Amino acid sequence: MDSIAFDLRQLRTFITVVETGSFSKAAQHLNQTQSAVSQLVQSLEHVLDCKLLDRSKRPIKLTLSGRELYEQGGKLLAESRKLQDWMHSIEKGKLPRLRIGMVDSVTQVAGIELLKYLQPKVAHINQMTGTAPELLASLQSGKVDIIISMTNQDIPQELAMFPLLSEQYVVVTPSSWEPKEIQWLAKHQSYIAYENWTPTGTQTNNWLRWRNYKPQSQFSLDRADNVLGMVAEGLGWSLTTPTFLARQLELLDKLECQPLPAPGITRQLAVICRKGEFGNMIEEFVADIREIILGKKVHEVQKRWPWIGE
Repeated sequence: MDSIAFDLRQLRTFITVVETGSFSKAAQHLNQTQSAVSQLVQSLEHVLDCKLLDRSKRPIKLTLSGRELYEQGGKLLAESRKLQDWMHSIEKGKLPRLRIGMVDSVTQVAGIELLKYLQPKVAHINQMTGTAPELLASLQSGKVDIIISMTNQDIPQELAMFPLLSEQYVVVTPSSWEPKEIQWLAKHQSYIAYENWTPTGTQTNNWLRWRNYKPQSQFSLDRADNVLGMVAEGLGWSLTTPTFLARQLELLDKLECQPLPAPGITRQLAVICRKGEFGNMIEEFVADIREIILGKKVHEVQKRWPWIGE
């Protein structure tokens, strides 16, 4: 790796001279002697082999090279301060900023509780909601720092994945219907499907094909709450999970659930971030998130159907 010719102290001194307009004012601002400030700027010019300031003018003027270094160096200095603040905050157990993405089901079930949990741990929080592919793309592009998402997709090598929870899909029907096995439902009742482009749609539709069930479907929807709403209205049956049900506790009286025949289908949720970015903090974070998601709402679902495991 090539060595860097200058250091941040030289760069900071140069930028301070430019912003204050003189060596004497920069010395006062930096609590140094004017001679020390002048020597630092001269050493910076020497290692870069270019003239940065026109000292013959009053106030001093930037050369073309000096203007470029001031603009780009200011950004570098700001990023360095940000990095320093970040590292100090991590050591103290509090992050200066966290950009977190969640799949819709997590946001609906525990989004507010998760933000309340993060409040004392993070100075500023940005939260976004999206599909699993959207969140993964945002993490890879640097738009978010951490995501809570489904894992039924390839996770790139540069990312770290921490299992959060695993939940079984179940059959959900209107409570007014007589109990029937899934084979009968697939032949005689309309299936409320998830759009195939969604991760849930891909997973459930593939499972139905694998089991050679060929349900007739009039509706394909992209949101789990809309699917459950249609089932509650008696318009068909579908597949769902405990966290999907926990999003709409008010519908439980209108719904009935039964397990899928073995082997069933499982939905995996995980916390995903860039490798090494959060150090040892991530393990505690994952454990706390798991408890928050499996909170009162999911336990309400499990009370109603005790056979639904975590």
